[in-house]
Amino acid sequence: MNPYLEIIRPNICFLAVLGLIVGLLLEKIPLNLWLLPILVVFLITASGNVINDYFDYNIDKINKPERPLPSGRISRKNALVLYGLLSFSGLVASVWISFNFFLLALFNSGLVFLYSKKLKKTPLGNGADSWLACSVFIAPIFIQNKIVLYSPTTVLAAIAFLGNYGREVLKDVEDIKGDKIHNARTLPILLGSLKATIIGKTIILVASFLLFLPYILGFFSELYLIFSFILFLFSLWIIRIKDAKKVQKMLKILMFLVIISFLVSLFY
Repeated sequence: MNPYLEIIRPNICFLAVLGLIVGLLLEKIPLNLWLLPILVVFLITASGNVINDYFDYNIDKINKPERPLPSGRISRKNALVLYGLLSFSGLVASVWISFNFFLLALFNSGLVFLYSKKLKKTPLGNGADSWLACSVFIAPIFIQNKIVLYSPTTVLAAIAFLGNYGREVLKDVEDIKGDKIHNARTLPILLGSLKATIIGKTIILVASFLLFLPYILGFFSELYLIFSFILFLFSLWIIRIKDAKKVQKMLKILMFLVIISFLVSLFY
């Protein structure tokens, strides 16, 4: 893969866009208003992936030396320029959507920079990253310049927050070697790998139980109930895996399948 394409992690950008589309459908946003929000979410997510790799340069030399920056396929200077272009373009595009949407994009852009530079090395980083992951579901609410505390999109966002939080804790377990060398203070370093793994898997289990909530609340039909049951069993299998790296891969697949189940259920 081209290193500039690889560093933006298009699979993560695509996942974020899918989450946004779920929210757009649930909030009944007209199709002609979809293009700019999709572009903004893609650009802001891509910029976050780039700046994250920029600040993780030294840690990735140990944990992920094959990544574009530590492998030398992209210079840190060029990565910083790419981040600036992506972030600026996303913020400019968000201005044309709505004022509240612009504020959300601005807040998330600032948070992703702060997360990448400082918060990621602390226990607060998991919460910041999980907010960024779940905010795509509620972004359509901001398109309409309104604030809603309870809706189908906020329920899905809560599930996404917990699922991503658990995954991030387990990701910290996987990265503990490089994090220790660079004096990070993640949960696995503060509590130990075993306790952090138990916490991460417990949170994922709670999020898996909550997958039934959209059906119970009447957001989706019986088809979603079938999906949620299958995904729940899949999550039970995942949390039994001991290898942290394999758990990471399986959780990414699970998150993708959960969003797909949301999308399919909206049409049946």
